[in-house]
Amino acid sequence: MKQERYAYIVSDRTGLTAEAMAQSLLTQFPEVNFHTRLIPFIDDEAKAQSLLSEINESTNKAGNKSLVFVTLIDDNIRNIINTGNCVVYDLFDTFIGPMERELDLHSSHTVGQSHGVKDTNAYTSRMAAVHFAMQTDDGMDTSHYNRSDLIITGVSRSGKTPTSLYLSLHFGLFVSNYPLTGEELERKRLPEVLIEYREKVFGLTIDPLRLLQIRQERYRGKTYSSAQTCQTEVAQAENMFRVARIPYLNTTRMSVEEIGATILHRAGLRRRVQL
Repeated sequence: MKQERYAYIVSDRTGLTAEAMAQSLLTQFPEVNFHTRLIPFIDDEAKAQSLLSEINESTNKAGNKSLVFVTLIDDNIRNIINTGNCVVYDLFDTFIGPMERELDLHSSHTVGQSHGVKDTNAYTSRMAAVHFAMQTDDGMDTSHYNRSDLIITGVSRSGKTPTSLYLSLHFGLFVSNYPLTGEELERKRLPEVLIEYREKVFGLTIDPLRLLQIRQERYRGKTYSSAQTCQTEVAQAENMFRVARIPYLNTTRMSVEEIGATILHRAGLRRRVQL
C-alpha cells in the first residue's frame, strides 16, 4: 500500500507561489499518496494557532508527520507553525537568507509582492489579451486574425481554448483558436481562413482514446463522441498538419502550463508582459 501523508501549503497571501513549488516537489514521489491542502491568507496569529491544531490532528491521524510548505513573512506566525508536530519547508527562508548575504541587503519582508499589480500598464495589457482570446475563441471573429500573435487549431476538445487563455493571461499574447470541423478535415487541406496567416498557426492533437473519454463526458451517445469519429478526426488533423507543414503538439499527457511553454519555445514567441 502507498504511504499516506498530509501536505499543507500555507501562505499569508494567495499561496500561488508556494503551491506551484510544492506541487512540483510532491510529484517527484509518486509512491506516496499525498492529501494536499492549500491554506491561503494565514495573516494573523489566531489563524496560525487554528491551523496548527489541524496540522497536529492530521499528523496523529496519519501516524506520520505532516509536510508543511510555507511562504510566511511574519516571524511570529512562522514560529507558531514551526512548533507543530510536522516538517516545515520554508520556501522563502531557503532563498531569502542567501540572497540577502549575496546582495548585502535586507529584504523588504513585504507580503504579497509577487502576485500584486506592480505595473498597471502590464496588467491592462494582459486583460486586453484575455479579452482578445475570448473574442476570437472557437473560430469566432476571424477578421481580427491579423492582430494575433498565434492561432491555435485542432479538433474539438484537444485543448485549444484553455491553452489560448493561459498564454493570454500569463504572457500577454494575443492568441486565437480555430476548430477543425468534419468538412474541413475531409478536404485534407488547411482551411482558407488560416492560409493567409499560416506562419502564425500551431496545431494541437491528442490521443483518440483520451479524446473519446473527454467527449463522452458531455456528449455520450452522439456520433461526435464515437470511437470511430475520434480516431478519424485525429488522423485527418495530423495529416493536414504534416501536408501544410504546420508545427503541432500532442497534448494527451501534458498540463496547460507544459503545452503553453512548449508552444512558446517551438514557435519562437516571447511574452509581451512580465508578471
